[in-house]
Amino acid sequence: MVVPMSDLAAEYGSLKTEIHDAIDRVLASGLYVLGEELEAFEESFAAYVGARYAIGVGSGTASLHLALAALDLEPGDEVITVPNTDTPTAAAVTHAGARVVLSDTDDHTFTMDPARLEEAITPRTRVILPVHLFGHPADLDPIRAVADRHGIVVLEDSALAVGAEYRGRKTGTFGPLGCFSLAPGKILGGYGDGGIVVTDDPDLAHRVGVLRNYGHAPGQKLSGKDLTGGHGWTVLEQGYNQRLDTLQAAVLAAKLPTLEDRIAGRRRAAALYREAFAGTPVTAAHEAPWARHVYFAYNVLVPAHLRDQARAHLAAHGIATRLYYNPPLHLHPAYEWMGLRAGSLPVAERTASQMIGLPCFPQITESQVEQAASTLLDFFAAT
Repeated sequence: MVVPMSDLAAEYGSLKTEIHDAIDRVLASGLYVLGEELEAFEESFAAYVGARYAIGVGSGTASLHLALAALDLEPGDEVITVPNTDTPTAAAVTHAGARVVLSDTDDHTFTMDPARLEEAITPRTRVILPVHLFGHPADLDPIRAVADRHGIVVLEDSALAVGAEYRGRKTGTFGPLGCFSLAPGKILGGYGDGGIVVTDDPDLAHRVGVLRNYGHAPGQKLSGKDLTGGHGWTVLEQGYNQRLDTLQAAVLAAKLPTLEDRIAGRRRAAALYREAFAGTPVTAAHEAPWARHVYFAYNVLVPAHLRDQARAHLAAHGIATRLYYNPPLHLHPAYEWMGLRAGSLPVAERTASQMIGLPCFPQITESQVEQAASTLLDFFAAT
């Protein structure tokens, strides 16, 4: 039995009728940019996470970029984030004209460590950007306490954590803005790039909506029934072409009502892994008591010197694995300018060297989880 990392085709099959109805409806309308389908999805997503507003944008990267742009960062301003994240987190900071500063992570959750955060703050720090990594929330209360002491904004990167909860409340709703990715492989994914920004602030919602659409003032709705082409247009500022496609919005809206069922599938798999790895050399993925983990990925820790051999053993037996964010950002050529060498951020570096991502997706079966877990444990039994 081959156990893949994910099975997006199976997810599509389970929702084929709903997805095709959504696509057909948009195609038949002839309205493919902005419009009512997008607005309906934005309203539904905002309600799901518990925010007043949601603004669909072109990608998860765009969600971070536009959120940072809406905060009016200036050259020389600093944004603190973590090194064990995908490059869009840091790239969005640079695109917004600010400077990336990295702070080390927690051994168990792999997210920003509040105890190490304060030492990264300088007079130029404007934003703290925690990443809810792999579907597990960062510990937001102490992070926000540090931010409040220094008058700094907290902006959540929830790209991998749609549906995750911190102390019973959905991630993305703890700061003035929250950012999500809706790319195909994410917890809620379309069939192309997509992202969304949430906020309770009407001014920030307006600003992000303007920035995503070339800087045009909102409100102009083109319709084939209006032969005048609508009213004139006003450009409020120099914005970007970062709108969520109407077709993708309709697909996402069709998938949203069953999202909790798919999250439950991920959590069932995680529970099976946790039981299998108890009392073994494999350290199971951690879920803090204040967190609801949605398991975008299921990452275990093994001894670093055996990690590659373990992955080769799994592959030989048909089990897919992944290495996520290894090495961390500061050890890549693009970030040599930071001057951070190996050992600078020891926790993120150590956990990255020990981590193996195992298959975890909504449709994974109990037998597939058992095969993946037992194959990994067989390797250590023979070592």
